[in-house]
Amino acid sequence: MTTTNQTIPSTTQESREAVDERLRQAVLDKRQSEIEAWNRQIEELRSGLSNLTEDARQEIEKRVDQLLQARDQGMEQLQRLQEATQDNWQQLLEQSDATFGSLADRFHALVESNG
Repeated sequence: MTTTNQTIPSTTQESREAVDERLRQAVLDKRQSEIEAWNRQIEELRSGLSNLTEDARQEIEKRVDQLLQARDQGMEQLQRLQEATQDNWQQLLEQSDATFGSLADRFHALVESNG
């Protein structure tokens, strides 16, 4: 019986670690998808530049630069998450949630101001 009792906690711990890793990967995949969506929005803005007047083009280019900076911040945050240890994962995840929420708001505002 002792062997059985020792196996159960180990199996439970392994299961918990597997679930934790799947959740971690899901978060990383979600963040990567958000960055890819932002890249598509940036490209859409860039693709319409040739049809604009010089003043409008300069304004859009300024917005694109702001979007690129926001996207780069998101990429830095994603990299921190990818490099996170189990010990600091929760703290970085909370920071990531706040950062990505703020960046998403910035993207939305900048893209909407173009429309």
